[in-house]
Amino acid sequence: QRMIYGRSVLAIGQNIRAAWLAGVHVGRIRFLTYTLSGALGGLDGALLAGYFRGANVDIGNEYLLASIAVVVIGGTSVAGGKANVPGVWGAALFLVLLLTMLNTFGVSAGVRLLLTGLIIVGVITAAGGQKALR
Repeated sequence: QRMIYGRSVLAIGQNIRAAWLAGVHVGRIRFLTYTLSGALGGLDGALLAGYFRGANVDIGNEYLLASIAVVVIGGTSVAGGKANVPGVWGAALFLVLLLTMLNTFGVSAGVRLLLTGLIIVGVITAAGGQKALR
């Protein structure tokens, strides 16, 4: 929200046509956003391959649900157009602490995934209920 690029991404997420009419270069911003996302994903894959001492097709599967949960818990709109970066950082810290605590208590991986899914559903339900009250 502090840079023109961030405002442009939020505007495109809210309404592509309105962003284009407001003078945002939609094609360029989308290309840059997808390129940046792909580059960071590739960097993450390389770092994970180094951490696990080899590449594997299933190397990032355990992070899929957690990444969605962090974004949803952090306050980012699932429909797009609304983001909260400090909220995502706080949600990441919360989820790591919660999953580490559950792992310390010996809770199985299935229960941890179930709890993460329930948290996602709960946050989406709560966010949907707040919007209906307005």
